Amino acid sequence: MRLTLRVLHRQSGVVVPVFANSPFIVSLPTLCLVAIFLTATAGALLLFAWVQNRREPALALWGIGYLFGSAGVGLLTLGGDRFPGNGINATASALICLAYGMMWAGARTFEGRKVQPAFVVAGAVLWIVLCQWSGFSEMQAARFVVLSAILATYVLLGAREVRRGHDPELMSRWPTLVLLLIHAGFLLARIPLAKALSLSAIGEGQRLFVSVMALEALFVTFALAFLRVCMTKERVELQQRKAALTDALTGIANRRGFFERGERLLGGALARRRPVALLLFDLDRFKDINDAAGHHAGDEVLRALTQIIETAMAADDLFARMGGDEFACLLPGASMTRALQIAEMVRRGFDKLQMGGLTCHPTVSVGVAVASEPGQTLASLLASADGALYRAKGEGRNRVVPAPLILVERACNELAPQLACASSLAMPESPLTLSTV
Repeated sequence: MRLTLRVLHRQSGVVVPVFANSPFIVSLPTLCLVAIFLTATAGALLLFAWVQNRREPALALWGIGYLFGSAGVGLLTLGGDRFPGNGINATASALICLAYGMMWAGARTFEGRKVQPAFVVAGAVLWIVLCQWSGFSEMQAARFVVLSAILATYVLLGAREVRRGHDPELMSRWPTLVLLLIHAGFLLARIPLAKALSLSAIGEGQRLFVSVMALEALFVTFALAFLRVCMTKERVELQQRKAALTDALTGIANRRGFFERGERLLGGALARRRPVALLLFDLDRFKDINDAAGHHAGDEVLRALTQIIETAMAADDLFARMGGDEFACLLPGASMTRALQIAEMVRRGFDKLQMGGLTCHPTVSVGVAVASEPGQTLASLLASADGALYRAKGEGRNRVVPAPLILVERACNELAPQLACASSLAMPESPLTLSTV
């Protein structure tokens, strides 16, 4: 591999190293043909991905943008413009500007934000307007600067949308952001070299820099297409996972989500010697409501109770529908006193709720249990709260009942086989074993 440094080319104060006989110099027409093929292929793949996932319109916008870009490069190639700096075709460059505008629109749509069509076409319109001025067509360096600035602006706006994404769990987001910033850097780097890289000044050495810029654009183009498909796939998987852990009626966690997150919350809090309270809610005579007013009315009652409980919860609390008319709240850091206050507030708020069309007034019973010693399990805490809830139902309903300051576990240790039973004690409501909290 031989690379010989010959001279430094100077033009208008810009210094550009000139390399001769460089094996890295690639024929510009060849690069243009490769760019047309790869960009069109990436656009087609993005559109195909959109056909498979019609709920993600960003894929269609990105695909159309790629096809516009391919068409623009094709017009430049057919028009004999080997590099956008001399006699540039207004229509071709406008198509490239529109392509970058579509890329930005796709990034914004992917994040669920509205897109103003005027901003999408603004770059292309600005370019066409400037090209109507006869003096602008003679200012090769100025045309180069304006085009680079328009494209870099759209890329930076797209990077901003990726950075502000509402799904930080998407791992493909971060390499996408890095590539966008790198591409914007290459576009901006072309601005101070505009005069030196104009077609009239390009020699063998300058073609090396042109080749590097073209190869960077090709790499970023295809890599971004791949990463955007990955982001869409990750989002679908994330949505499916969230749906599997979410109750469809109320929008809160379901039983599976409660145990998946609850075990971590409980273990973390107990490891830091913080108490954890569990509130177990159960609607009173909910079957009577469904039988008398229908399941639609029952659903409204469930949603109403959900809203009341949510207003009483803190940001770190876990709230879930365990099934049917039973709800659970896990409160890290809450003492028994605080847990009872929250439960009573919810009970009173629901008792005051007026819902038309019901023959019987809905109420709720609450069982409260607290764990404070490391090693205790969510299943055992839930059993303790369930025992307290059973007592609340037996004592007349529409009340809050705390579990004893002794955590209830089954004598055979079925719920937590890894724990040793400290002592045995039977309760009338639930024949269970007790261990100190």
